[in-house]
Amino acid sequence: MPPAAEAAPACEALQIRTSGATSVLHRVRLPGFTDVRVGELPYRINALGYSRSPGWAYGIAEGFADGGHVVALRPSDPPLDLGPVVAGRGDTPWNPIGHPEAGAIRGDRWYVLDEDYLYTVDVDPDSPTFRHVLSSRALERRHGPFSVDDVDFGPDGLLRGVAQTYTGIPAVVRLDQSTGVVEPVRWLPELPPDSYGSAVIGQDDALYVTGNRSGGVYRIGEGETVKLAELPGMSSSDAAGCLRRPPPPPPPPPPPSPPPPTPAPPTSSEAPQLPSPPPVASSSPEPAEPRPTPTPSAAPPPPEDRPEDPPSETPESATPTPSEETDSEESGHTTQEKRRWALAGLVLLIGGSAAVRRLGRG
Repeated sequence: MPPAAEAAPACEALQIRTSGATSVLHRVRLPGFTDVRVGELPYRINALGYSRSPGWAYGIAEGFADGGHVVALRPSDPPLDLGPVVAGRGDTPWNPIGHPEAGAIRGDRWYVLDEDYLYTVDVDPDSPTFRHVLSSRALERRHGPFSVDDVDFGPDGLLRGVAQTYTGIPAVVRLDQSTGVVEPVRWLPELPPDSYGSAVIGQDDALYVTGNRSGGVYRIGEGETVKLAELPGMSSSDAAGCLRRPPPPPPPPPPPSPPPPTPAPPTSSEAPQLPSPPPVASSSPEPAEPRPTPTPSAAPPPPEDRPEDPPSETPESATPTPSEETDSEESGHTTQEKRRWALAGLVLLIGGSAAVRRLGRG
């Protein structure tokens, strides 16, 4: 594929291919020509045109007793038969279009080629003359007889297509819809002799055509013709585009802010350090500082001939308990004083015993 075709803006078109009693609808993408089969239609359709206002394509279906019917091809719905084309005189309607060959839509006007005439049909759904033929013009073929199998509107507002001329060499032809004049504007000896039933002008102003019998798909640009694909041969074909692009989807909402990081829990080897509780004030008075206990004086040794006396209480056993100390303190006597009185009594007891013994000896 040439660089110019790769850089061209994308264009999607509808293409109808007919080989038997019915047509098959395809959706193609240009400039690279990717092909998607949409489905089989219940009619044999030609003269396809695309109306950007409702986003529908219109074609003429053949095989009806009252002439060709207008069929609407909608993006998401099955084809809709809108009834016959109407071209009346007074109260007697009649249908002049029986075997259409080419078609293109600009605004709400549909230009349909049928044999030697160019018809203008109203395709405004809100108009009282919807589907009516508004005018017709006889074609004036210059430079010899030839047929035009499909057309599309060029940048200059005139219809263009590829025709097989009487010389056997295909040519790009221009058709003025206001006068009906058809004339060759560029000869294409590189194309095989064929009827080119599909013609679409892309966003790059290049003309894309398909040969019916040969099945070749070509891009005709400024000064060059490139073959893009090859399809199976068919009895007739037609195309319309570029299709209106759907609006872009709204941008996605911004992602929510991440939550603040959660501190990791302490591991089992490290216990959390808890704050020390404040000291509790005690309502009881502080204990009094203990006073030193005086060492008791040693008792004089008893005389050698003194008989053994029964053991007396040791100073430790005579020491009062804290409760007794408290009682003695409360009565006004100290522990030291009591100890002195106990020691004095012990000395008197020992001395009395010795005196009694001496009297007994004497």
